[in-house]
Amino acid sequence: MAPSPLVRQVGLITAEPTPTLLSVVAYRNLDFVVLDAEQTTLTLQQCADAVQRLSGAITRVAVRVPDLDDMTLVAFANTGVDEIVLPRVRRPEELERAYRATRFGPHGSRAKQASFASAFGADYSLEPRLTVLFETVEAVDAVEGFVALECFDGGWVGPTDLAGELLNQGRPGAGALDESVQRVVDVLGAAGQSVGLPAVDIASAGDVHTRGADRAAVYWERELASMIAQLAAAGGSCQNSSFS
Repeated sequence: MAPSPLVRQVGLITAEPTPTLLSVVAYRNLDFVVLDAEQTTLTLQQCADAVQRLSGAITRVAVRVPDLDDMTLVAFANTGVDEIVLPRVRRPEELERAYRATRFGPHGSRAKQASFASAFGADYSLEPRLTVLFETVEAVDAVEGFVALECFDGGWVGPTDLAGELLNQGRPGAGALDESVQRVVDVLGAAGQSVGLPAVDIASAGDVHTRGADRAAVYWERELASMIAQLAAAGGSCQNSSFS
């Protein structure tokens, strides 16, 4: 039996989850926000604040963690985030280790701390979803192995870093990248697993869904910079215009 189609979603990726941005996100019922803590200035405290600000909204909060260290994973899990996105993964065994680190006993090694994630000690059933960021050649090549794991709960594709890895392996060009991205989308889609792709801009979010992914993510800071550039250009045009 073919898997049921997943609900198409649109959300933001941001490294600056300001109170105003989060308020607008909640007000407009955006599907999800991915907090980018990998190679950015976003802190654990900012992640915790964002989770608590959006706790009454339908918006799901994910975080792309800075590394796969067990203590890093536990610290972000304790913020109460709905989803942890695992970067730079190369082997299915790394997902299994992350799963054990973020699960309470008997399925994992995570200590039962009184935190926002456990309703301050009242509920230890709230554990984050783990998704894999397919941005390494090894992960793409092993995509069927990831999908076969019981702990696998969806993925994302990171085209920029994946393109760099393909180039280093002597496989440059848009064709090789497109083939690798589509391979992940097709395998996860056939298994009924969620898969997300970045959208070029807000207007292009639909292109992600057309390709077969169910989640389209727009980089908020890049979109904001583009809008400001358009405003600046419009201002320059007004200044250069003459009136008779």
